[in-house]
Amino acid sequence: MSAARQRPGKHARSVMSDRRWHVLGLAARAVWVELCDVADALPHIRSPARVAATVDELSRLLAADAADVTPAIDQLVQLGVLEPYRDGFRLKAY
Repeated sequence: MSAARQRPGKHARSVMSDRRWHVLGLAARAVWVELCDVADALPHIRSPARVAATVDELSRLLAADAADVTPAIDQLVQLGVLEPYRDGFRLKAY
C-alpha cells in the first residue's frame, strides 16, 4: 500500500488565514508554520503530554540557532500561538 497522500501547504494556508499572522515578524511566522508541520510527526508539540518541547529541541527540529528561535518563540507566546507547558512549550494554535 502507498503512504497516505498529504496535501502540500495545508498548514501554511490555515496558519496564514489566522488574524495573528499579520502582526508577526518573519522569524515567528517561519517558526509557526514549521512547528505545525513538525507536530504531525511529533504530537507532543501540540497536545498534552508528559514532556514539552524545550527551546533547544525546537531549535534542533527547525535546524536553527537557539538565539534566533528564542525571540520568535517569545512573540508566539505573547500572541497565544504557543503556550508554556512544564519546562517547555507546545502549540496552542494548530
